[in-house]
Amino acid sequence: MHVLHVTDTHLFAQRTGRLLGLVTYDSLTAVLAAAAAEPPDMVLATGDLAQDGTAQAYEHLTEAFSGFAAACPFPPPVYWLPGNHDEPAVMRATLTRAPLRPETEVILGGWYVILLDSTVSGEVGGVLSEGELARLDAGLHAHADCPALVCLHHNPVATSARWMDDIGLANAPAFFAILDRHPQVRGVLWGHVHQAIDLERQGVRLMASPSTCIQFKPETVEFGLDPSAPGYRRLWLHPDGRLETQVFRISSFAGCADPDATGY
Repeated sequence: MHVLHVTDTHLFAQRTGRLLGLVTYDSLTAVLAAAAAEPPDMVLATGDLAQDGTAQAYEHLTEAFSGFAAACPFPPPVYWLPGNHDEPAVMRATLTRAPLRPETEVILGGWYVILLDSTVSGEVGGVLSEGELARLDAGLHAHADCPALVCLHHNPVATSARWMDDIGLANAPAFFAILDRHPQVRGVLWGHVHQAIDLERQGVRLMASPSTCIQFKPETVEFGLDPSAPGYRRLWLHPDGRLETQVFRISSFAGCADPDATGY
């Protein structure tokens, strides 16, 4: 199964909305145009899909993904979860048309994929509620015979951008305690950090992907922007549980972010 991971699209009510100088709708559509060259079986969109949480921003998201689906011979479903900039209630009310899908868990290609909500209203950092932790544990228990991919928005591990550590997943130990009970888990996938990460913990692949818009500078203590181009990740999930992955950048994109920005 071929999976496309896109994250942190940060769309606005206006298509021309800019995040630190970059038009996020344009960068998203450029990413999707590049990704359509090798159509996936499914798409995972892991939060901060809107910057302002408006219904109009999510309509633009649907429009962008509809164009992407139309460019694919077999339109892939798009499964999504919220990030700290999103408004989950607005998302549920707005992201109702194909190819967007409302399911928070799916079995496809012999894999069990679960999407978790790590957002806390009014907070930048994340927590998995007791209900979400219980849902994760129950889902993995019910599908113990399937290799599993677990998705969320907030980073469950520290990054080299140290300022992100205080706004990651606050209860990561509880999250990993559940994963440790289920050896069929093969990967964890998240957004939030606007950079590519690929680690391994006890045989589980831990992966973050570039944003489709601005990129955060790695190896830093304070906020900073990285000049790397917008990007996306592809994953190939094999029936025997093997996971292969690669990050791609759209170097031809003409937009650029403000290199002197000190926050957003």
